[in-house]
Order: sequence, then structure tokens, then C-alpha cells
Amino acid sequence: MSYQNISAVITAADKEAVQTAVQTIKAKLPFLVNLNPQERKRLRKMGAVRTAYVQDVYQAAANNSGVIPSGFNLAEFGKDVQLMKDMNDILSWLLPVYDGIENTNMAIGSELMKQSDECYGYLKVAAKKSSNQSLNQTVKQISKQLEQGINEISKHTGIEGGLT
Repeated sequence: MSYQNISAVITAADKEAVQTAVQTIKAKLPFLVNLNPQERKRLRKMGAVRTAYVQDVYQAAANNSGVIPSGFNLAEFGKDVQLMKDMNDILSWLLPVYDGIENTNMAIGSELMKQSDECYGYLKVAAKKSSNQSLNQTVKQISKQLEQGINEISKHTGIEGGLT
């Protein structure tokens, strides 16, 4: 991995600034849609490979507008072609940020799991040596949560005992 340890703090002011920036993006792009999985599945996909196809068809139609029926809105087609170019630019700016947030979140989660496993080991040892009922109950509760999590992973992956 390309990082050693993530040790950072997001100040309340910085978190608020990020939230404001996201709200600004949403305000500048009020036409954004959120598709559910069924809607996504039903759509004819353009993908990166078909970008040239769309651009070539639009250019040919614009150059030969006389062969396009008057009921077809060529101006709207042109707006949509430009919108796709603009959205792809915005996406290229945001994807690295999204990937960085997602990967950092995953790395922090991994660090937290390692720290929790180590700390849980200490708590189990202390609970065995202690007559502190509160500590014993807490360790039992944590053990139950851990077992439920492993069972959920097993159920979804088909791997006995979860993942390591």
C-alpha cells in the first residue's frame, strides 16, 4: 500500500466547507437524476466506446439537416451532445476526489479493524482475570456482535467463518 498510517482530523469548518461545496455543485447542476437499479438496467448505454458514434451522427445530421425530419429536434440533440461533453469533464474532475475519499475510508476502516482486534484481545484477557461484571458483559456483547458480523459475511459470501 502507498500509505503508512492515516492520522488526520477534519475540522468542523472544513467539513462545513466541503458540504457547502457539494451543495454548490448540486445547485449548479439542478438537472442531475438518481436512477434506481431497474431504471439503470433498462437504459441503452452509451459508454466511452460509443462517444465517437454519437458525435459522428450529430455532426452528420447537423451538416445534412435537410434530411432530418422536422419532428426531430436537432437543436436539442446538439445541446445534449454538448451536455455530455461538459458532464464528462466534470466527472473527470470529481472521480479522483471520489476515489480518494472511498479509498481513504477503506484504509481507515482497515486501520480501525486492526486496532479494534488488538484492543479486543486486551479486553478479553482483562475480562478473564477480572471480576468486573461490567467488563465481562461488555466483552460478551462485543463477542456476540463479532459473531453476528461473521455470520452475515458467511451468508453473503458463502465462505464459512467469514473473511479474514
